[in-house]
Amino acid sequence: MKLLFRKIFENHLVMSGFYKGVSGLSLFISIPVLIQYLGQDTYGVWLLIYALFQLVLIMDFGIQSNLKTKIPVFYYNNQTDSVVSYIKSTYKISVFIAIGIFLIAAVAIYASDLKDLLNITTFSSSFINEIFLLNIFLFCLNFITGIHKSLYVAFLKGKYAEESLAVNQLGILVLIIIATIAFPDIDDSTKIIVMTLLHGFFSLLVNIAYTIRFSKMQNINFLGASSQNQVFTSDILKLGCKFMILQVGMLIFFIVDNYIISNNFMPKDVVPYDSVNRIFQLPLMLLFAALTPLWSMFYKNYADRDQKALLGTFKKFNIYFVAITVAVIVLALICPFIIHIWIKQELKIPNLLIFYIAIVTLMRIFVAFYSNFLYGVGRLNIFIFIIVITVLLKIPLTYFLMGHGYGINSVVIATSILMIPWVVGIPLQSYMIVRRLA
Repeated sequence: MKLLFRKIFENHLVMSGFYKGVSGLSLFISIPVLIQYLGQDTYGVWLLIYALFQLVLIMDFGIQSNLKTKIPVFYYNNQTDSVVSYIKSTYKISVFIAIGIFLIAAVAIYASDLKDLLNITTFSSSFINEIFLLNIFLFCLNFITGIHKSLYVAFLKGKYAEESLAVNQLGILVLIIIATIAFPDIDDSTKIIVMTLLHGFFSLLVNIAYTIRFSKMQNINFLGASSQNQVFTSDILKLGCKFMILQVGMLIFFIVDNYIISNNFMPKDVVPYDSVNRIFQLPLMLLFAALTPLWSMFYKNYADRDQKALLGTFKKFNIYFVAITVAVIVLALICPFIIHIWIKQELKIPNLLIFYIAIVTLMRIFVAFYSNFLYGVGRLNIFIFIIVITVLLKIPLTYFLMGHGYGINSVVIATSILMIPWVVGIPLQSYMIVRRLA
């Protein structure tokens, strides 16, 4: 029995899925606690702010994605001496990017009226500006210290990246519960400040701890002196720009939905949309965790010109996707029941919203697999073209649908329509690349 548990624990694919499940469950439990503590109006505002913390999980402006692509290349070509220099170059560039993000965000926040733009009526303009700026600052700190997640994946130790996210989400859940007990009667603005500080500083501590752990595990001294390699800097920026375009595109494509709803309706109207979306994020999180280790594996098979292995992996996923589709359909059917038990407050969910989000979830899972292949082999041009075109159409199409009476559903319908080129173009390019290996 001990041997069995040891094998399971050492399996990065299984453990990544397990830790992702812990992350999802912790987030799942925290939502009704926050709705009860903040109320739907304030919780709607918090969702708009919390989106910045979500960016830390998906947004690295292309810099960290380089690590997952380039470090396997170094090891494949026996260039192990270049690894440390490349990592340190990545950290240095990330610091400059973080400073740039903060300065640009500060100017943008104070040059615009966020309170009016997001249709927020419950807080003053000065408070909204200050709380968003504080969140941007914490995001920048976690952007730098969160590089360890890409390092673990690049060194084929992906389960530790997911473990750090699980520890982060579980710890925040515990802190939220403690805050609701310790500070039950404070005003709404103070509650949002407390939530911001809990999320920001606890995430920072977890990121620093796992960075130190990685340093000891791989015997890499991040603080030691090393020569700055200008070739590495140029390479990081060149490939990083491509990843950045993809990530910014996806950011606009998916995260902007909450802000569109808030702008055209009210912050509290974000709550039903976000609640349904959270339920379908659980299978997304599990699948994304399982797919992450494939990034490096795809590169190895591609470098070895192992067409058979790559096509075999594609075929297996396509078969698994049938089972995934059935599971998502079942989840859609029981979603109203889950929300009733989970939220414990009445939410007015628009008709067919669950159906539309289920469709988008399946499309995202399908695209995620093949996009991981393109990430792994560094073939991003067609992907970038598709992303840019669909992002440019997202907001106009959403407003067009809103003008024709589709309401909140407009954001999801627009997403599903515009993801059709993703579902067709990205797998098609992947197959074309693999077949050329012959």
